[in-house]
Amino acid sequence: MTAAAVLDDDRPAPSLPETAEGAAPAQPSASDRLRALAIAAIDRLAGAAAEKVEEVADRLGDMAADAAKGAVGKAGLGVGASAALAAGKAKLEGKNPVWAGIKGGVGAMSTGQKVLLGLALLLTAVLAPVALIVLALVLIIAAIVGAVTG
Repeated sequence: MTAAAVLDDDRPAPSLPETAEGAAPAQPSASDRLRALAIAAIDRLAGAAAEKVEEVADRLGDMAADAAKGAVGKAGLGVGASAALAAGKAKLEGKNPVWAGIKGGVGAMSTGQKVLLGLALLLTAVLAPVALIVLALVLIIAAIVGAVTG
């Protein structure tokens, strides 16, 4: 969208006031300068937005093409997108989408991410009983304090 297209809506484009020959050109009014500045800003924003929309459309097209080829988890779709595509595909095939989503997400992870996930699961399994014991102790202490003060 150009500035001329924006001004093509029954309003004349801002122009400089006419001057006599030899005289210095008159300065445009503040409203004319503001209008021209707003039109230029809108034109730049519209151009930038159109470029972003084209980029997103291209990436979505690439993702759809990769998904159609069955390349879920490959081609750099990301963990979340790979998990969602695998879950959707499993749902359409009548399989368990939760398990397929987990497998698709883990399959898209790098080796380092998989190691960190394994360590997090191991720490959770080891520390969960400790957290339950601490919670039980807090509840017992709260019950004793409540019985003594109440």
